[in-house]
Amino acid sequence: MSAKNKRRGTTYERKCVERAKGFELKAERTWGSDGRSRGLHQEVDMVIEDNVYVQCKKRKRIAEHLKPIPELHVQFVGEDRGEDLAIMRQDYFLFLLTLVKDNIFNLNKYGDEYGKRKRKS
Repeated sequence: MSAKNKRRGTTYERKCVERAKGFELKAERTWGSDGRSRGLHQEVDMVIEDNVYVQCKKRKRIAEHLKPIPELHVQFVGEDRGEDLAIMRQDYFLFLLTLVKDNIFNLNKYGDEYGKRKRKS
């Protein structure tokens, strides 16, 4: 990775942390953009409220068909024989986290249970 791309990624990660803090959420970058510094997967770039693991990706351009129109809160995207995903604006996601902030500690527990059910099916 070139120094310019590394700097651009690091700058974006810091911007994401500051935006989360603007919603009064506890947010931190992982040291060196490597989750292993916190005992997590190496792809984790930031942690919100100790239990929400985020990877920050900055692209010059995102495909237009993946961007939700202003009238939508979230856009679901799926692939054949693959996982379904939800795409939403960052501010809306952070707003939703503030609404469930008191119960975020359960997120990983439920996420792990969801993953076990998903693998069994």
